[in-house]
Amino acid sequence: MYCVNCGVSLEEGASECPLCGTPAWNPEKKARNTHYNPELYPVQDDGGRFTILLVTTLVMAGIAMGCLIACLAAYGRMGWSGYVVFGCLFVYLAAVFPFWFRRYYPAVFLPLAFAALGGYLLYINGAVGGQWFLPFAFPVTGMAFIVTFLSVGIAVLPFRPRTKHLLLGLLFILIGGFTMLLEFFLHITFRLRMFNWSLYSAGFFSAVGIFLVTASFVRKLRRAMYRKLFI
Repeated sequence: MYCVNCGVSLEEGASECPLCGTPAWNPEKKARNTHYNPELYPVQDDGGRFTILLVTTLVMAGIAMGCLIACLAAYGRMGWSGYVVFGCLFVYLAAVFPFWFRRYYPAVFLPLAFAALGGYLLYINGAVGGQWFLPFAFPVTGMAFIVTFLSVGIAVLPFRPRTKHLLLGLLFILIGGFTMLLEFFLHITFRLRMFNWSLYSAGFFSAVGIFLVTASFVRKLRRAMYRKLFI
């Protein structure tokens, strides 16, 4: 076997020429087997995952139904079992149901989870005879959904760095405004003093947001943030 570049005789099994460094070529060497080997790359088996999900579903359904039946037998009405039933439903839709699918779809699962949370809070409000769902729980749940949905969208979608910094900055400014709305809803629902703490949080989030918006227009600042913070 000889080097294809300089013609130097090579030892059997040599990977390159010791004189010029050219990779050795041996036409008699068998090509690497590129066929799929199931022992090296086994197919992913979803049976175990589905078994865990099925068992979890049956356990949660059993707990909810058991509490409901016990409450109906003892009091003739749903009573306290409603907290367990709707609580299990919320936890299942938010943390278990999405795993039945191979991919997580934020546009489907996030609204479903927050709708379940809103329904749970509405039941609690009716069970205790409260007056806080519409003026407080409903708008706060809506704000939490908006912030979560936008955060997931910014993190998942393939935006350019400049656009991502701009969107993150606007999101922080929005969160600052939401903190002021949160204190406003507390004020009108529970008669708490207005502007007790929200101005500080709104100022902090707005300052961070303005900095990120500025960084979206200044390339050197974006690069420095990426080197220091990987943002």
